[in-house]
Amino acid sequence: MILYVRRKGMSTEVLKEILAYIDEHIYEKISLLEMAEMAGYSPFYFSKLFSEIMGIPITGYIRIRKLQYALGSLLEGRKVLDVSLMYAFDSHEGFTRSFTQLFGSTPSKVKKYLTSYMVPEYCVPNIEGRRMRMGADKENLIDNMHQIVYEVLKTSFEEADAGGFCTEINITLYEDGRIKITDNGRGIPLSQNEKKNQQVLDKILSGHPISSIEYAQMGDFAQGGMQAINSLCENLRINVYRDSNCYSQDYVRGIAQHDVNFCKMEHSSGTEIILKPDSRIFGDIRFSTDMIKKWVEENNVTGAIVCIKEQSY
Repeated sequence: MILYVRRKGMSTEVLKEILAYIDEHIYEKISLLEMAEMAGYSPFYFSKLFSEIMGIPITGYIRIRKLQYALGSLLEGRKVLDVSLMYAFDSHEGFTRSFTQLFGSTPSKVKKYLTSYMVPEYCVPNIEGRRMRMGADKENLIDNMHQIVYEVLKTSFEEADAGGFCTEINITLYEDGRIKITDNGRGIPLSQNEKKNQQVLDKILSGHPISSIEYAQMGDFAQGGMQAINSLCENLRINVYRDSNCYSQDYVRGIAQHDVNFCKMEHSSGTEIILKPDSRIFGDIRFSTDMIKKWVEENNVTGAIVCIKEQSY
């Protein structure tokens, strides 16, 4: 019979040992009982404390870590079946389903279109708060979600600042949480070379899926540029109009979904981005017309005309 001595709470050192243990045994079936014994709690109480501190169940945390490592292994060229076995998933189908739910793209699509990925280091939260702030409070979430829009608008303002190539910016807010930002600038310099187009867009936009755990540890994500912004979007579509051509690419949580589409189209030059923030991080928060208007008034020193409207679909 195992006797557990219930302490007031889990210390930082104990939690650090648990997180390190998970990474060290990432290729194995990780036992809840063993981790609970390491921490000196019953499995039930250990699970309760872990969820309170990390903001996610222990089983969910382990699954995310395994899938993060699995993503890195896929980019090393390993087969999907081999990777699912490597990280002790019960089946190839179960691995593919969990992978797609977390990253928004199938393992095969990630292998083809994701350019790079580094497994994030595990991070021990400040125990004093008793709980990791998964995305902080709602007010901070709202501010951060709007920062996504502001960073896109900054690229249009830069085009307006560079010789006045952009003179008009249109912003459309949709009821389903999407937002469309269109400018009449020069458009990203793309051509009929599909491979080169993919490289150009990857350099600007290609990101990687960010879990709620990673988001909680991010600082000023604006420093990561459009790649970080794209990573925080559930989906993002870019249309580039240039030289009577239209180039399109779709992304899901930072990962391209196909080769760059190209077609002839009589359309004035410019760039159009339609995006929806990741609901796993930001929930069902909607963009505020008033907040965007205020930011534009304070930051638009270019003279470009900015129009904002709301639309059902």
